Amino acid sequence: MITMNSAENAIKNIYLESVINDINQKTNPFLGLIEKNAKKAYRNEARALIRYGNKGNVIAGKEGGELPVGDKGKSAEIVTSLKNLYGTFQISDKAIKAAQNHPEDFAALISGEMSNLVASAQRSLNGMLYGNGMNFLGFTTAAIDANAKTFSVTDAYIENFEVGEEIIVLTADNVQVGGVLTVASIAGNVITFTGTYTTALTDDRLYIYKRLNDETTMNGVDSIFKQDKIYNLDRVAYSALRPYVHQASTAQKAMKEVDVLDFLAGYENQCEGMGADILLTHPQARRTIQNELRESRTNIDTNDFSAGFKGFKFNGLPVYCDVKCKAGTMYALNSKDWAMHQLCDWTWFSDDKSGVLKKLDSKAGYSASIIKYADLLCEKPFAQGKAVGYSAKKLS
Repeated sequence: MITMNSAENAIKNIYLESVINDINQKTNPFLGLIEKNAKKAYRNEARALIRYGNKGNVIAGKEGGELPVGDKGKSAEIVTSLKNLYGTFQISDKAIKAAQNHPEDFAALISGEMSNLVASAQRSLNGMLYGNGMNFLGFTTAAIDANAKTFSVTDAYIENFEVGEEIIVLTADNVQVGGVLTVASIAGNVITFTGTYTTALTDDRLYIYKRLNDETTMNGVDSIFKQDKIYNLDRVAYSALRPYVHQASTAQKAMKEVDVLDFLAGYENQCEGMGADILLTHPQARRTIQNELRESRTNIDTNDFSAGFKGFKFNGLPVYCDVKCKAGTMYALNSKDWAMHQLCDWTWFSDDKSGVLKKLDSKAGYSASIIKYADLLCEKPFAQGKAVGYSAKKLS
């Protein structure tokens, strides 16, 4: 017979390892790579010392000459607060009672809830992985009407907006368009706003964020490409840390093979040999690039990432395409320079009094939550790259 104690022990001791593996290794192949670099966080902050500059402690000198001075390069410390990552599932008391005399039914019940928990965590974490650390609300592919002061978003994002909320609009390169806007009304998929908006003529997809950053969202790969800061460091004052950014030569053109080659040439020149080991982009870029490759080659090299993820190779580099990546962009990243700084890996939220399963207030049911206190840091921002300015539409 299944009791609350046996249910608690099963959730606590049997399922956690599987949940951790599925979230860390089966969410995204890039996340799977950087999870191997996980580091212990310092108290409630993620910290990393960045060394940069061309001066080093290995030189070519004259026989009998002076030895080099050790490590004359510059350094800077990046600091961010750890983010509170949560996941919760609920089980009704009725479901537990119905399965308490049938262990196989209970196992199926718990496995189903765990699968839902993992799927939800993967969607959320994957979105943050490509983000810039701000609270993303949605994007619009149609031109924002500066006169009627309206824009539309898809069903997947409309529920993120609230009347009275202050928002800002950014391009794919994190450049703010217009001023601070306020959501005045929501009708279907159309949002009406107040405030001053200046039309962006060169972007066919714009991204909307909350004006105020509440520091709850994990820093993703786009965080090092923000226009004002590289984490806590001023972008202008620490110009040597800036990652490489390649701008499309013609606005709203599809990303083609030659564009990626130009991007990689500029990126590798800046990185001086510290090149990428993975390219991340949107599926629409894959479409145009692979169409060209098919016309000039008999076959396209495929790439099998871990955990069953599929991709292809371009110029010897594995390419992974994800709808969560900003359309019209491509990232060239070195996974060895990224690490998840955390107090601990995913674990059940529990205490000595109530354990893992907690009774819901005024409801006939129980809930359990997984937690992780962590943030993603890049210790060599200058060795990463991004191509922007290409069309986000389905162009041939």
